[in-house]
Amino acid sequence: MPILLLVNLKGGVAKTTNAVAIAECFASEGYRTLLIDADHQCMAGEMLLGQSQLLWADHRTRTFYDLLVEMLDEDFYPERIEHFVIPNASNIGRGLPNLSVIPCSVRIDELQTNRAKARKGFLSNDDFLKSWNRRRRQTRKWFLKNYDFTIVDCPPSLALQVRFLLPIADGFIVPCVPDRLSVRGSLHLLNRLEKSGLRTKSIGTLWSLYREQNHAHRDYVERGISQLDSLNGLPKPFETIIPNAVAIGDASDPQKTPPTFKAKYTSKFATLFGELCEEIIKRTDWQPSIDRVESTAMSATSGLTV
Repeated sequence: MPILLLVNLKGGVAKTTNAVAIAECFASEGYRTLLIDADHQCMAGEMLLGQSQLLWADHRTRTFYDLLVEMLDEDFYPERIEHFVIPNASNIGRGLPNLSVIPCSVRIDELQTNRAKARKGFLSNDDFLKSWNRRRRQTRKWFLKNYDFTIVDCPPSLALQVRFLLPIADGFIVPCVPDRLSVRGSLHLLNRLEKSGLRTKSIGTLWSLYREQNHAHRDYVERGISQLDSLNGLPKPFETIIPNAVAIGDASDPQKTPPTFKAKYTSKFATLFGELCEEIIKRTDWQPSIDRVESTAMSATSGLTV
């Protein structure tokens, strides 16, 4: 049920890598999962679909940008969201049946320059947001109805698409390298959100690209545990820490077709992401719907694995 954004104003903190791994982990555990690529770099979509399918989606105008543009139309209805969802995403087993993705397009930058829909009279960014306001409740309701988890990979900015999604999200996760610049970027994000009046709940800080041999990394992790000094106000770090490792870099190769999540990320990192997802569930107080409980029971009875 939760809708969660991975966001930080600092680039290079592994937002995309972690968003993809979290989505694949949830899907591999049987949760209906949707990943939305909201970053104009389109890397999450490419990692889950491959380059050729991503280009196909862009050519067929089946991207997050095209969905946002269609939402500006008076005759838009929420069921249209499904048109932009591509099922069986991931290179695991040639596609995970529980994982879908709405890829992004480089054209999403047109929202920032106001070229999209200009012919229909939308003259400012505020006009975009006002028009989308009436779509937010419909969009959230559709996501919650169709997925257990919706994970959003965000650009390193509070772009229009991020500002559209934040008010309908259940919370956001801040991937952060445990160093001075990344922590400052995280705190700057919180300050920007407060000044913008966006009250979305922070779920936690995710230490990523961690290097045990780096004394600065160790120091920031220890200070984060005790919430000391300049870390005051930083969202409570998750206990799970994602190290910087070759295995994660290798896992991002869409040309490979590993049979399972464990085979893709290795046993060590599959365990880490599994523990992280358990923490996310606890922090969001997520509970399966009655329909999902009944479906799980029926699958267990029939000997199937959900």
